[in-house]
Amino acid sequence: MLKGDAMYQEERLEGIIVMIREQGRVRLEEICSSFQVSRDTARRDLVKLAERGEVTRMHGGAILPKSGKERMDYTARLQKFSAEKKKIARAAASLIREGDSIIFDTSTTVQAISAFIDVLRFAAVTNSIYAAELLAETNADINLLGGQLNKEQRFLYGPSVLAKLEEFYADKLFVGTFGISEEGLSSYHEEDGYVKKMMMKRADEVIVVADHSKLEKRGFYTFSSLEGVDKVLTDREPSSFMKDVFDEYNVEWIVAT
Repeated sequence: MLKGDAMYQEERLEGIIVMIREQGRVRLEEICSSFQVSRDTARRDLVKLAERGEVTRMHGGAILPKSGKERMDYTARLQKFSAEKKKIARAAASLIREGDSIIFDTSTTVQAISAFIDVLRFAAVTNSIYAAELLAETNADINLLGGQLNKEQRFLYGPSVLAKLEEFYADKLFVGTFGISEEGLSSYHEEDGYVKKMMMKRADEVIVVADHSKLEKRGFYTFSSLEGVDKVLTDREPSSFMKDVFDEYNVEWIVAT
């Protein structure tokens, strides 16, 4: 992972949005710690996000804006995905076969996959309202897991989601993560991590989709070791260190082209 001032600002801004969506809010100290930047840099990042209308600044941090504008139509939401996410999503969609059953988690990279699916028939299971809306534009037979709603990120979690997941078994799982390290896959939202962990148990093949900024990065909650991962799809070649880690756990890494 690129650190400090060497990290591209756009990557850092995207990471900050992910943190806010998963935690509900973010503090300046958390930005400084996660991205190893100064308070002045963190403050400038929040100012830029606020100018774009993507966050509402609060004393010492920021939250997502409570606005109906958060609900965009299908085409507009696809345009929000970065070029890196689209590249990874296209490669992930190419792994889907006719008649597959697929579990889709809540990450934005996973949501982007639906735009590139070209099979005529497949089944989808998800706990993400955003993902379900995007999948509705495809030929998927969609199963939306019900539970407690995270209002900011619009995903469902809790005991009822976990119980319902046990009724399904899928060919593939596409799962996102806040970070991938030698310790495993991590998330900032513990409840979402519980659901991801169960999803990994309910699929034959676990495919992690994550851009290069997630590599060698840790989040608040580690929901799985790399032993449970079959493939990692990313947009840049991993470092020699991460290649060794992937080899140790027999994880196939694929760079989307």
